[in-house]
Amino acid sequence: MQQKLTIKAILIAISGILLGLNFQVSTSHATNETESLSSNKTTFGNVTVNEINAARDNGTIILNVAEVGDEEQYRWVDVSGAENPVINIIAGKDYTFKVSNSTPEVHELIIDSTVNGKASEIAKSDEIQPYAKNIEFKFKSDKASSLEYHCKYHPGMMNGTINVIQ
Repeated sequence: MQQKLTIKAILIAISGILLGLNFQVSTSHATNETESLSSNKTTFGNVTVNEINAARDNGTIILNVAEVGDEEQYRWVDVSGAENPVINIIAGKDYTFKVSNSTPEVHELIIDSTVNGKASEIAKSDEIQPYAKNIEFKFKSDKASSLEYHCKYHPGMMNGTINVIQ
C-alpha cells in the first residue's frame, strides 16, 4: 500500500512540476486497515483547483467555452469543470488566459471594472472563433480590486468575477 501511495505521489508531483504548480505533498500513515481507509490522504498546499488554475506561478489561466444544457446555453469552464468560475489573480502579475472554444459560436472575453455603478471595459480578447484551441489573451491588473468578465455575445450566461489580490 505504501509503495502504491509513493508512486502516486511522485506522479502527482511530476504532473504539478510540468504544469508549473507549487505545492506540498503530505501523507499520513495509518496503523490498521480501517484507519488507513479513512485517514490516508494526499494534500496540496492551496488545494482548490480554481486557485491553482488562477494564481499558478506560470501565470496561465485556462478557460474553455462549453455548451451546457439542451438549448444553446454557453459557459466559461475552468479545468475543474466549474462553470463561470471566480478567478483569483495577484496584482502586478502578468497572466495569459488560454481559451478553447468547443462550440459552433463566436465568443469574446471582456474584462470590466465597475466604478460608481458604471462598468468600463479594461481588456478584451480577440474574437474566439468556433472550435478554436488555445487562443491566448494577456492580462495584468496593477491594483487589488474586484473585476467582472463576460462574453461580448453572451453576457447573460457567460460571466464571472476576477478577484485581484495583493
